[in-house]
Formats: sequence, C-alpha cells, structure tokens
Amino acid sequence: MKIMKELSTESSNLLTISGLQFAYSEANPKPNITDLSLNLKAGEIVAILGASGCGKSTLLNLIAGLLKPQSGRIEFINNKTVSDKNKLQQQIGYIFQDDALLPWRTVESNLMLVTEIVKGITKDTVNALIERYLHVFHLDRAILQQYPVQLSGGMRQRISIMQTLMFDPRILLLDEPFSALDFFTKLRLENEVYQLIKEQDKAAILITHDIDEAIAIADRVLIMSAGGKFGNEFAIDFGQDNRSPEEVRGTNRFTQYYHSIWSQLRTAIEK
Repeated sequence: MKIMKELSTESSNLLTISGLQFAYSEANPKPNITDLSLNLKAGEIVAILGASGCGKSTLLNLIAGLLKPQSGRIEFINNKTVSDKNKLQQQIGYIFQDDALLPWRTVESNLMLVTEIVKGITKDTVNALIERYLHVFHLDRAILQQYPVQLSGGMRQRISIMQTLMFDPRILLLDEPFSALDFFTKLRLENEVYQLIKEQDKAAILITHDIDEAIAIADRVLIMSAGGKFGNEFAIDFGQDNRSPEEVRGTNRFTQYYHSIWSQLRTAIEK
C-alpha cells in the first residue's frame, strides 16, 4: 500500500503558503520556519506532527497574522494576503488547547460576543448559528444559561469551538484542541469536528503530538522537523468518502499508517 506522496501543487486552494521563512529575533537568527510551502483545500484536514519546539505553533501564528514572516507568502481565497485583516477575520478560526471563554459571562453571552466584534452581524443570525451548533455538538439549550465554571472540560471545549464558529471561518487552526480531554470525550469531539468540517466544506490544520488522532481525522499528515521544515507527507485514505474517526482506529490500515508515520517521526525527532 502506497501511503506517501509529494506535496500538492494544485490550484483552487483556500490557503497557499510558499517559501515561508521566520526567525524570532536577529540576535538568534536560526530560523524557526525554513522555506516552508503548503496548500490547503476546502473540506481538507491536514495534521502536522513534530517534536516540541520545531515550529508547529509558530506556523499557525504566522497563518493567523499574529506573527509576520520574514519572507515568503501566505495567501487566502482570491489571493488575499495575511496583511488583509478584514479578510482574515472572515477566514480564520483559531482554537487552542485551553478555551478562551470569559468566566463572568454565561455561555450564551460568550457566544453573542461576536455581535460586539463584527459590524453588521445581528443577534438573530447568531441565534440561528447557536441552534445549529447545539445540534452538531449534541448540547441541550439549558447550557446557554450556565457559566464556564459549571461545565465539564468537554463541554467547555465544545462551547469554545462554537464561539469560534460564530464568526463563520472557512479555515480552522487547531492547536492541540483535544489533548486535555479524557479519552472518550476526545473521541466524540474528534468525530463532531471532523463531520462539521466535511459537511460545511471548511478546512483545518491540526497541530498534535498524538499520531492516532492525526491518522483518525486527517486527510494528510505532515512531519515537521527542527527548523520548521516539512519532511514526509502521508496521504490518509480509508477507502470511504466520509469516515468515523472512532471506527477507523481499529482497522489494519490504521495500524499500517501508524507504524509508517512513527518511523518517520522518530527519525525527525532524533535529528
């Protein structure tokens, strides 16, 4: 079974990164990102694996416009660059390991925060989105009147993801969003996020240290080595258009992917 392929160079991407380079300071000029290129298509999930400090989160911060690249280009739909802040606001949703919910506001008030940030969006529009995502994430309406401190970790993370989705981003940046959850909550939330991305034709870049997680939900797995370089790419294909991240974990093909990816990841970490 062939499970490795060349990096995609096809057009019609939601995100195109080419020749990206970044270092945190002139005093320490060693690059954290080196000549990095990546394409991301609608409906696609790309997972990035690598050792701590290799540049994974730095890449997400560059895409989100929180850092400025020294060279190279980051382009979104219609060739809008990372400097176009208004376009970025519409396109990027950043989801972290720890939620960003405001503890003094109810869940509903946290979700309504978008009406205070984005001009022109109405409460009726946000209410419709809330109803939609309560269904997607299997949450009861009663949760809207609770405060973050009253919620379990899994529920807080669902609400945090919903808060991001109120902005209707096309691209989700996921920085280890499931790592703090218990195993069964993690499996369910992985499936919910996977189905949402596929059904709504969004796209996502997932940073994770969990090989199982990467294989279960990604269409492609990239290995990042020190200096922010991409090495091998693995195309993940379980022979079905829409899969269950939970169910594929027990398949023979999953095991084959795991051994191949772990072999390459271990080599990258040891360099």
